[in-house]
Amino acid sequence: MSAGRILALDYGTKRIGVAVSDPTRLIARGVATLPNDGALFDALSAILTHEEVTYIVVGMPYSLDGGKGKKALEVERFIERLKRHTSLPVATWDESFTSVRAQHTFIETGMKKKKRRQKARVDTMAARLMLQDYLDHLREESAEAGAQNE
Repeated sequence: MSAGRILALDYGTKRIGVAVSDPTRLIARGVATLPNDGALFDALSAILTHEEVTYIVVGMPYSLDGGKGKKALEVERFIERLKRHTSLPVATWDESFTSVRAQHTFIETGMKKKKRRQKARVDTMAARLMLQDYLDHLREESAEAGAQNE
């Protein structure tokens, strides 16, 4: 995989959380929560250009048994639409429990309950957590490959 920023999308029927990595792919930051409406792909296109994204990862909501349920099939349909709007490579990553982890992160940092209930805030944080997991995985994979080549 080449260098450059990675964009992460935490898909939801009403909203999509968006996060992006730094150019070195070490740290994820939340960017926005976009309404999942007719303007979605224009908004994503603007973010892709502004952030100079080279790769997209979309959260896949696997079932507890590792299979794909109704929501995962909805995400797959979204990915097909996304691929028609961009030439960038698109991958999936397990986003199970990222919304729960986002809530726990907010609690741990002392965020007031009123702010924690703002769904857009949760969606952006979920995208950021999912992307950070993905970035950490890439680093581990790279380290393992380096160790095998020694």
